[in-house]
Amino acid sequence: MKLRIEHLTRHKYSGPVSFSVHSLYLRPIEGHLRRVHRFSVETIPASTQSFVRDVNGNTLLNCNFALNESDILEFRTEIEVDINEDNPYDFLLESYALEYPFSYRGADTKALVPFLLDEVLENETEVLDWFKQAVPSPAKHPDIVQFLTDLNQAIRRDIAYVRRDEEGIQPPNTTLTLRSGACRDMAALFISAVRQLGLAARFVSGYLYVESGNDDENHLLNRAAGSMHAWAEVYLPGAGWKGFDPTNGILANSFFIPAAVSHLPEVVDPIQGHYFSKTATNSVLEVQLNIEELSLDSLK
Repeated sequence: MKLRIEHLTRHKYSGPVSFSVHSLYLRPIEGHLRRVHRFSVETIPASTQSFVRDVNGNTLLNCNFALNESDILEFRTEIEVDINEDNPYDFLLESYALEYPFSYRGADTKALVPFLLDEVLENETEVLDWFKQAVPSPAKHPDIVQFLTDLNQAIRRDIAYVRRDEEGIQPPNTTLTLRSGACRDMAALFISAVRQLGLAARFVSGYLYVESGNDDENHLLNRAAGSMHAWAEVYLPGAGWKGFDPTNGILANSFFIPAAVSHLPEVVDPIQGHYFSKTATNSVLEVQLNIEELSLDSLK
């Protein structure tokens, strides 16, 4: 299947401003399930562009606006990507990792340190209190995948989705207090719980394609339609990094198209940069995202 992704981000300012270099985490990560055929970004004002591979292996596009000033900052991205459909449950776990709890072994132990519990999460005590009453078997489970699925679906059930256009990640304790959050906040809550349970997890930012014309009640409905999506991945020995989407309560399949991964969510904000102005300046943000399957006729 070939998909076209059209993504527009536009900032309108109340007067001319200048800009720092802006870093974009928008290019899909390639692998055995996907291949990027086209990736282009047009900017207003014009920019000099260069690619960088970051510490997590993500492809980062830097846009340098030099000394140009403008009352509009626009990024118009066009992507064409091939995806191979797969079954998210088609994997075999190592025998020691079939149940919860388990401990990582060998080289995995050191490699996964950045994705395990850290000092920041130690203050998120409300997360485990919520977890213990939200899932059927919080202390022990014979099926690690079902155990994580129960957590995934509990967040989908207990946390109301709200779109937040402001920057930043909502702390998991705040998400639980408000009982609401954006997709990135739900992913951060999932990661906090998983890490406190001794499992390695990372944050994923990317795109989610939802097939049109399917009204089946069991079909995925993208609660974050029209914007980029965020979910989490857990490292399961034998299966590798497996995606869990608490916003929709499902395992990530090939329709989830990652653009960046990191142990810290804020590191992979899709567009990062600053503007400079000598006077107080207001801004308005506009975002448009469309993902469609390309027909055979359009490929000729």
